[in-house]
Order: sequence, then C-alpha cells, then structure tokens
Amino acid sequence: MSFDLIPEPQSVTLKGEAADSDDAGAPVPVALPLVGRISEDRDIDDIAGVFPTQLADDIEAATGLRWDIASDVMVAGLPAPNAATAHPVPPHASCWKSFITLRLDPSSLEPQEYRLTIARSGIDVVGGDTEGVRNGVQTLRQIIRQCAPALPRLVIADKPAYKVRGYYLDATRGRVPTLDWLKTWADRLCLYKYNQLQLYIEHTFMFDDLSETWRGTSPLKPADIIAFDEYCARLGIELVPSVSTFGHQYMAMRTRELRHLGEFPEDADRRYGFVERQRHHTLNITEPESLTFSFKLIDAYMQLFRTRKFNICGDETFDLGRGRSKPEAERRGVAAMYADFVSQLCRHLSERGREPMFWGDIAVEMPQILGLLPDNVTLLNWLYAPGIGEDKVRLVAQAGAPQYVCSAVWCWNALLPRLDDSWNNIFRLARYGVKYGAVGYLVTDWGDYGHVNDPRMAVSGMIFGAQCAWNPMAHIQGEAGCGDGKEGSAAGYADAVRENKAAADGDSPAPLPSSSESDDYTGGAADAIAGAPACGDGSCAEMCRRVAEVEYGDRSGGIVEALRDAACRVAFGWDDMVWYCELDEGDGRMNRDAASAMHLGVHGFSGEYGREWDARLLGSTDLDEARRTMLQGLSPHIVRAAEANEALLCDAMRLGAAAGRASRLGAARRDVPAMLAAIEGQRWFNLIGLCLARRHDVITVDAGDIARASAGLIEPDAGSSAGPQAVQDVSIRVARGLERWFETYCDLWRSVSAESELARIASIVWRCADALRS
Repeated sequence: MSFDLIPEPQSVTLKGEAADSDDAGAPVPVALPLVGRISEDRDIDDIAGVFPTQLADDIEAATGLRWDIASDVMVAGLPAPNAATAHPVPPHASCWKSFITLRLDPSSLEPQEYRLTIARSGIDVVGGDTEGVRNGVQTLRQIIRQCAPALPRLVIADKPAYKVRGYYLDATRGRVPTLDWLKTWADRLCLYKYNQLQLYIEHTFMFDDLSETWRGTSPLKPADIIAFDEYCARLGIELVPSVSTFGHQYMAMRTRELRHLGEFPEDADRRYGFVERQRHHTLNITEPESLTFSFKLIDAYMQLFRTRKFNICGDETFDLGRGRSKPEAERRGVAAMYADFVSQLCRHLSERGREPMFWGDIAVEMPQILGLLPDNVTLLNWLYAPGIGEDKVRLVAQAGAPQYVCSAVWCWNALLPRLDDSWNNIFRLARYGVKYGAVGYLVTDWGDYGHVNDPRMAVSGMIFGAQCAWNPMAHIQGEAGCGDGKEGSAAGYADAVRENKAAADGDSPAPLPSSSESDDYTGGAADAIAGAPACGDGSCAEMCRRVAEVEYGDRSGGIVEALRDAACRVAFGWDDMVWYCELDEGDGRMNRDAASAMHLGVHGFSGEYGREWDARLLGSTDLDEARRTMLQGLSPHIVRAAEANEALLCDAMRLGAAAGRASRLGAARRDVPAMLAAIEGQRWFNLIGLCLARRHDVITVDAGDIARASAGLIEPDAGSSAGPQAVQDVSIRVARGLERWFETYCDLWRSVSAESELARIASIVWRCADALRS
C-alpha cells in the first residue's frame, strides 16, 4: 500500500516495523467499517463540528457511505498509544462506540502536536490542543483520500517547525476573488495545515468616503470579510488584515480627492499603466493628511477581524524623498522619515491592542531603520530569489527583531507558474528561518501586472510552502513518501533531463526565461553561475510528483510535471506584451519612465547581456525604435517560438492524459481546465512575439515559419506562404485566435474572481491584436 503525505510527518511507524502482540503477523490493512462513527471530545474547541464532518465527507467520497458523528466526553490522562510500537487504540470512558475518536491530551503533547494511530481496533487522533487535533485530522484525511476503504496500520507522531504557517493572497492588483472561491481556498489551506491567511488590499475594499478609489473594482465589502473571518476561524485559520498604508497607493493617488497626498500629484492624470503602478505609489508623508488617511484605513478595517494582528505593509516606498518630500529627505534622510512614519502607524495599532507587522524590504536595505522601530513590531522579511542566501535573515535576527521569513509561489506576471523558482526559494528560505529563529513562515502569492495569473496556478507552490513550513529539514528525494513505494514511484523521474534548464554560456541568453519584479533576482543564468542548484538533486521533481498524488489523485505525477515543463517554454510572455504596449505614452511618444523599469535580466539573460540591451532601450529616440530594440533584446527567446509551441502542445496532451487517469477524488477537474487554458494562452503569446518581431524587422521569417509555430492553433493557409502580404494574413489570423482564446480565459476568470479589473488585461490583449493587424 503506497501513499504520500504533505507535509511529510516528523515520524511515521508503519505496520511491520513493530512486532507487538496485537499487530504482529501478516500485513493486513485496516478496513473501514460499512457502518461507522466518528466521536469528537467535547473539550475540543470545534463547536461547528468541522473536523469530524471533514472526515465523514472524505469517507463518503471514497466509499459512498456516510458515517455517523457523535460528540463525546473522554476521560483525560488515559495511556496513549506508544509511538514506537503502534498499540491499538486504548479504551476511553465514553458513551458512544466509535471507530474514529478525536481527543485531547495536553499532558503528553505540545500545542499543535498530534499523534495518529490506525489499528485494527480503530483510529485515534489525539492533539496537544485543538489545533493539534486539526492537524492530525488533515493527515488522516489525506490517507483516506488515497487508500480508503482499506487504510495502512501506522502511528504518526508529528509537530511543526514553525508555529505560524501563513499564506499571503493578493486580492487587489486586478483580481478580486469571490467569497465562494476564498472559502474553497481556505479549505485547501486547512488540508495542508496552514494556520494563517492574509488578504492583501490596496484599494479593492469598500471603505467609507473612498468610493473614487474603489469604484469599478468589484471591491470586497465588510460583510464579506466578516463571513470569511468566521469561515477561516472554524477551520483553525487566523485571517489577518493587510492593507497598504504607505506605499502602493497608486490607485488612490490618481483620484481627484486624494492626489494631493502623493509624491507626484502632477502625474495623476497620466495614462494608467501596469508598469507605472508597480513603481509610483508612495504617500507624501510631509503632508499632514497622509497620516490621517492611513489611520482611517487601519481603524475601519481592523474592526472586522477577530485577530489582534495587523499588517500595515509599508513596502516598496520607491518615491519617498523623491517628489514633494524631497526637501525633508535632504534635511533628515529617507531612513529617518521612513522609520518615523512606520513607527507612528505601529504605535497607533499598539494603543488599540493590536500587534503590528510590516514588510521589511526597506528596513533591511537601510538597517539603521531596525534600531528606530518599536520593539513589538514583527518584520515580514520577503526574499524571493530562487538562489537566495541567508544574509538578510541573519541581519534581522542579529538586530533582535521578530520576523516571518516570506517566500513566493512565483506565479506573477505570467500565465504559467515557475515551479523550479518557487521550490528553490521556498526550500532555502524555510531552512534559513529555522536557523535564525524566525517566528513564522509566510508564502506569498502576488498578482503584478493585472493579476493575469489564475489563482489555481499557485496550488503547487502553496503545497511546497506547506511542506517547508512544517518540516523544512525533510529529505525530499527518492521513492514515495510513505508506504511500500511500489505504486506512484518517482524512480527515474528525479533524474530525468529537463529540457531548457541548462545555464547560459558567456553572454548568451539562458534558455529558461523567468520574470520577477524583485530586483534581487537576476535570472536563471546568474543563479546557475553563482552555484545555485537547479533542482538537480531531484527534490523539486519529487515534490511535484507528491503534489500530483495528494492533490490530484495522479499517481503518474504527470499533471504537475507537465505544468512544470510548460513554464520553461516562454518565448514571449505576458510581461513582454505589457512592456510592448506601455512603451507608448498613450499619444505615440516613447514612455521613458516605463522603459527605465524594463530589465532583460529578469528574463534569464546573463547580467552583461541584459545591461547592454537595457541601455540600448533607454537610448532609443522614439517609440518605434524602443519597441524594435526591446524585441531585438528578446529575440534569442522569440526565435524559439516554434520549438516552444511544439513542446507546449505536447505538455498539454501529457497533462490531459494524466488528468484523465487521475482519481475522481482529486482536484484535477477543478484545476486542469485553467492549466490547459494557460498553456494554450502561452502558445498564442509566443506567436504574438514572433509576429511582432517580424513586423519590426527584428527577425526574418516568412508566413510558413509563423504557420509552423501556430500548428494546432490556426488552420494552414491554402494560399501563398511567401511575401509580406502572406505574413500579414497570418498575423491577422493570429489576432483572431488570440481574441477567441481570451473569451475562454474570461470565463475561467469569472469562475473564481469578480469582474474587477479584467478590462485592463483585455486592453493589453486587444492592443496586441490590433498591432498584429496594423
């Protein structure tokens, strides 16, 4: 019997490793009764009966039988099963005969710790506290989903490395999740033992008197937060408010009522831009109303949550001291200004009984800030580079500040998730955090450039984070995590050669393009040259296989393997489309501000190559030259469009075949349509890059070359494949196909998200389609 568990427990003793009188003999599994009952100790803080209901739901899904649920009173202090020998479940003083019992034993187990025993006489889940019981139930649920109706006999003794295991979800940069989808996501977080969730808000909440800021964004309402807070609490998840109160005020600073609070109010009427939104958004803190504005956000929002924690953000205040506050910065210094404003916000929260936290990127870049902040502030130390070192984690620890280490699922700015980047980042940072005593671990999921990334693309990264936050020292290699390893084996998979993963030689571009808004990441080539592992030890491959097994019921591992490979086939990505469009100021002039934000280094090019083309781009004299230069710099990727699209088509077929074989109990039906749409969308994007490069005379291709890259997307043209007109005809057909695909994308968007700012994504898609028709 083979199964996987995520997170991997600290200790698993399977039947056959112990030879006591009860369990000795032939390896016969435990059969679930046809008529069964689940009893829960009344001392467990689970008034709604969520935990036994979760088990009953999974048993019914696996067997078709609905078990009874009872509430019981169980005598404390009874002898617990021996974790080393797998004794049968001990008797309890109870009124109900139950096959599964959920109970507390704080005398022998720590908070959040649990022990799970599966024996012939029954199943016992015991926790040091309510959260410990919850954690044990989630492990049992994973076993039931993979093995029912016959379960392995075992004892699991387990506890987490991090007491706080959080997930951070962007709900503001273009996509606002529906309440139904948020609840579904919370269910998934619970299954993988997360106990904190933060929703990121810039402007997409219906604050009183700020309608000019949130209008047209499908904002969340107070009732939504209250309902979701209640739902999360029942699952044992702490919902923490997170609101931008300093930087990332781009939308507010463009309004007529609030623009005077910004560093550059004179730019408020410039054309909206995804690139600009990431760069210009800082409050002018020398304006007295700015502090009042931030206090108003805090005071209104914190009332809706039961938690005492509050994240004021405070990250990426790029414009501080550059605009209206420049005279003050010259007098006092930017570091002192930053520390003073953040300290005022934190003291405001402390006076109201809240526990402030903030993003630490500015403080770790200007370490003098660390000594100027209140002692009770938790620093969220976000470090997203796949090859990240430990220096900044050590810096904060040595300063004596409590910190969460914060990694990323690596989905932003793209249709497809960069799973290698995600795993390398998550795995490394979790170990650094343990080494330097971090008090929490946070996995972040951002939506830069309009949140084009479907939230279902983050599932694998979320599960990576669950593993590393719980058991970062686990040896993630080899065969199946538990069981006999005969089914679902990873043999041969971990050593498979990954196409397009080798590092670049010299100044040549790296074959694996990747995107990031983080300045500390310079691409796959730089990481490889610096000695960063590229999952060569097989750990990422093995985790992908485990995710496929546990989440999707896919023993082949093909669903996540195909998704992982597809992310390596980006010849022209979403961020490239945004760059191409937003180089236009809006009136045909070159947007130099946007050009200064475009760095080819984030696409996996070597440093020297990227710097050369960045300089050429900034040296352009007009829009047409700027676009041509950008495409020339990206041309080593763009010319691979046909090769990439052929591989993407194979990835889609592999993914579909694996999904067809996956267990009906997994989530494949829920997620695979979004995965397939993302793969097809990337094929269209690759084609766009090829057509645009031809239009600007960057590369020499004829209609036949474009047709080969579009195989399976548009029908072959029966006419001539030579000459400019033939190329233009193919480009028009590509534009039509892109627009058809986008309608499917919109349907998938609306299945999990409100309408929000979908129109902004549409504007980029349509502008590219129009460019193809020019």
